[in-house]
Amino acid sequence: MKTKIIRIILPTTLGIVTVLGLLVIFNLLVHNGDAFNSFDNNFFKLFVPIATIIALIIQFALTLPFWKKFKSRKKIMGLTLFQFTALLCILSGLIFGLVFWERDLGYNELIFISLTGIIAFSVYWTVNLLILQQIDKLQ
Repeated sequence: MKTKIIRIILPTTLGIVTVLGLLVIFNLLVHNGDAFNSFDNNFFKLFVPIATIIALIIQFALTLPFWKKFKSRKKIMGLTLFQFTALLCILSGLIFGLVFWERDLGYNELIFISLTGIIAFSVYWTVNLLILQQIDKLQ
């Protein structure tokens, strides 16, 4: 039970903290050191806690069962872990772009937000899966 809790909390938390750190650095660079007072500061205050709760639920309900299947079989639905994760990051990033796209800023904003989402999801899943791999090695 202790291992399952660690597998749920540790990879999720480290993944979110890594992405949040990158977003803070990006925001500091773009807004000239005004990351928490910019118009996006509600993102840090509201969205991050909600995203963390959703990520913990996804880790418990989907990631750990898929991780177990990928460990026993090398492919699922004909995809390796890398291919499956890449597809997941691209689709999640595009959905992220559509959700947070401000239409009056044009299609360039959609592309920028989607790329930001793809990068954020790629960093999150890379950290998450590497931590899961390290936890398995330690056991």
